[in-house]
Amino acid sequence: MVLLGHHLNNPLLFFIILCSCFWNRSLYGAVSVEPSQGLLLDRGCSQYNNSNLGSFFENLNASLGEMRTQVRNQSTHFATAMKNKENNPVYALFLCRDYLPVADCLDCFAAAEVQIRNCSYGGASGARVTYDGCFLRYESNEFKEQNTDAGNRMKCGNHSAREATAFDSAMDQVLMNLQIAIPRIANFSAATETKVPNNNNNNNGTSSIIYAFAQCILTITPQGCLDCLKIGHQNLETCLPNSEGRAFDTGCFIRYSNISFFPHNYTMDITPYLKQGGSSKMAIIGGVSGGAALVLILLALFGWLRKSKRPKRVPRGDILGATELKGPVNYGYKDLKSATNNFSEENKIGEGGFGDVYKVINLIKIHFQV
Repeated sequence: MVLLGHHLNNPLLFFIILCSCFWNRSLYGAVSVEPSQGLLLDRGCSQYNNSNLGSFFENLNASLGEMRTQVRNQSTHFATAMKNKENNPVYALFLCRDYLPVADCLDCFAAAEVQIRNCSYGGASGARVTYDGCFLRYESNEFKEQNTDAGNRMKCGNHSAREATAFDSAMDQVLMNLQIAIPRIANFSAATETKVPNNNNNNNGTSSIIYAFAQCILTITPQGCLDCLKIGHQNLETCLPNSEGRAFDTGCFIRYSNISFFPHNYTMDITPYLKQGGSSKMAIIGGVSGGAALVLILLALFGWLRKSKRPKRVPRGDILGATELKGPVNYGYKDLKSATNNFSEENKIGEGGFGDVYKVINLIKIHFQV
């Protein structure tokens, strides 16, 4: 009533809000009942208000309704929607934990919607709600590629784990493994079970088990997922040696506990995804090295083929060898006499303005023999 009282002076606005409340409760009935995985971790409202509340409420209702339909009809754990009537857009996103059945996701959606409308009824242009089981957000600007912001937080349990040193060491490795593996898994999600080494003989040889789950929204990149999980990892380190903790951000969610909170058959062996980084790196190095070697071989082959196709120099005898780069040759009278057979009539071929004309025989050869 405090939220509504602020708008009582505006009858139209009061009527819209009242209809929205009635519409919401008629759809969900007992929305006050917390769903499974129903611990409310965080709720935040934007400090900025929407100026056109009529179209804002209509767009928000339509976006939430569309996402609810996606979850119900497509049995999906992730949904997005956007409505932009009167150029007053509302972008919305819903993410449910993959280990929950769709019915529980719808319950969590209903509970989160009630919480988020506590922001929207006041006209807040954006809001987000995080439960153990799901995450719901709307904004007036696009945000689906946002992986982290200053609002990232953690919630730690109240009880310390037994064998705290061993638990801390094992937990740190669990978080590191999830940080590496999740961005490489197709649906950005996995749950694991890890035994904690038992160093205390008083515990009848039993070991604690760490149950852990991590998830990223599907609209960010693998690198964005990794960056978000790194921050979550750092935040959860402040929870240790507590036996339970959660880290949540705009792009990811991490939870661990020494008590199981997901079905045993949902656990996943993430070992292959841990090795992928090293094998990928070696594959890249090998590919680059092999490619470089192939290029060098092709260049060498190209050079050899080009050289083999080049026309070979053909020897051209003594004429070129004798005259190459030596300019005109001067012949003596003795050379001419020998070449014309002593100026015989047989070699005479005519007369000219400067005297008789004779044909010569082997003039070059005679000249160099002399």
